[in-house]
Amino acid sequence: MDFSQIFYDFFGKRIAEQGLYGPIEYLVYAGIMLALLFFVLFPLLDKRGIKFDSKFLLALLPYILFGAGLRVLEDMAIIPSSWNPLELAYYFVTPGIYIFIAAVTVACLFISLMLSKQFKFSFHKIFAGIGLIPSLPLLIFELLAFKAWLGVLAVLILTVVTVAILFFVFKKLGWKILQNKLNVFALTSQVFDGSATFVATQFFLCGEQHPLSGWLLDIFPVSFIFAKIVLVLVIIHYVDEEIENKNLRGFIKIIVIVLGFATGGRDLLTLGVGTCL
Repeated sequence: MDFSQIFYDFFGKRIAEQGLYGPIEYLVYAGIMLALLFFVLFPLLDKRGIKFDSKFLLALLPYILFGAGLRVLEDMAIIPSSWNPLELAYYFVTPGIYIFIAAVTVACLFISLMLSKQFKFSFHKIFAGIGLIPSLPLLIFELLAFKAWLGVLAVLILTVVTVAILFFVFKKLGWKILQNKLNVFALTSQVFDGSATFVATQFFLCGEQHPLSGWLLDIFPVSFIFAKIVLVLVIIHYVDEEIENKNLRGFIKIIVIVLGFATGGRDLLTLGVGTCL
């Protein structure tokens, strides 16, 4: 039995041939991700007093930006990609890039904790500052390469308008779900992701690798944004009502936020630099 061929068929072919995700990929990646997040990462950070709140999220944003920007370098053919986990280039595409960015983020987090204790300075500021070192130059480089500013503005305007409408509707209905800052970020991140995908696939030449998302976009494109909204609201409601551990609630919401801003950021930057033109 050739293990490398089996791995290629189920996990590598999609990367090598830029095809669609398969159901086995979804199940395996989701299982590994959930196991690492809830049985390794959360207990590890929770024991060290990390509070998963809006301050932590703001400090985490540079790392999300770095991951999105790094992924776009591969889209621009500046850095290579590979389907082989034994090669460095594998960690520049999904899912390898999530492993790489998570490892970098956790390492910087522990360095920040150490420096914060040693110098009696804000952990969040140190953590954010370290993350800005690689992310800002990368963002500036890609902004200077932007060609599709109209598409970028369309994504941002659609995101702002959609979130504003939701705020208005929720206020009229008396729903208090958006009084929590992390809930606002979670909703915004998913609207942003949905808006970026909608604009990139409907008005530019970007493709969609996720079969279910592609199906929604083919049948009724704007429904993709609505589906994102419904899904995130269901998750938020469940987390707020069913999970008693406050820090775990924050951790889950931050995962939702990271996934939204990471994929949406990649789509926005990819659109901007013109790889979908």
